[in-house]
Amino acid sequence: MHLVKSDNLIDRGLRAAEYNIFEQNRIWARYSNEKPDVAASLMRTIRALHSRTTDDRELSALSVGAGNEPQFRILQSAFQRGLWLYDIDGAALATIRERQVRQALETVRLVQGDYRRDFQDSSVARQSLETIFDGQRQDLITLHHCLYYSKASEWPCLVRALYDQVLTPTGALHMVMMSARETAPFTTTWLYNHFAGEYFGSSTDQDLPGLRHELSHNKGLIDCEFVSETHKVQFWVDDFDLFMSVVWMILLYPQGHDYSLDQKIEITEFIIEHFWLPQRPLVQTQDYVTLHKSGSDRAPS
Repeated sequence: MHLVKSDNLIDRGLRAAEYNIFEQNRIWARYSNEKPDVAASLMRTIRALHSRTTDDRELSALSVGAGNEPQFRILQSAFQRGLWLYDIDGAALATIRERQVRQALETVRLVQGDYRRDFQDSSVARQSLETIFDGQRQDLITLHHCLYYSKASEWPCLVRALYDQVLTPTGALHMVMMSARETAPFTTTWLYNHFAGEYFGSSTDQDLPGLRHELSHNKGLIDCEFVSETHKVQFWVDDFDLFMSVVWMILLYPQGHDYSLDQKIEITEFIIEHFWLPQRPLVQTQDYVTLHKSGSDRAPS
């Protein structure tokens, strides 16, 4: 039986499920320390990239699943040869387009597309290099929280295609995802596994360190250096609607799982009891894996 004092919160929690993914990402970026954490790791990658690049060559970058690109200032200033922001969501790109026009950012290019199609294997990625980037390889490729939308079994082929066909000989590929190995109660990984497991028999198998292990045993990556990190970040906002909207994003509603009304009510009650009333922030453990190419610094063929 629902607590009377929570009825209004339950209604608000259910309405929050209607936020679109762009809004959910914006709320997460604004009220968590996740983006500064990503930026710190990204800057370490950029410094390493610059250290093995000649001073007279400008760099270019590709952000796959760019969204509204919270790392925009870093990438736009560090990659003057060109910055490609690639996303399937036109609404997210429209936000950047307004800024691109307003600030006359001529080196920024926006591309709407599905990476699962355009970079699915080396043959297709080679074609995309010509059609999307005019044959210009990229010094940095970022895959920030976008691999969720493809199967883990597809990752090695996708990453190899980007690494072999799109990345320059001295480039870097920077990836970050929620850790699939976290088991601590009330973390975002635990929250997803708890409810998706209960209702759909599902748990996350999207393991970035596992991808590193598989790629490190790939004989085709003999010129690759791997760097791994694991950090904890947290999210809290003093607005229940906004807080719940991020919960639904973590639970992959409706993109991954179509929870019933009763299930959504149960989830909302759980969040009220275990997070909202005790003011417990969402804690996320996230994994970083960076692939550095150690080839010579020459104009890529």
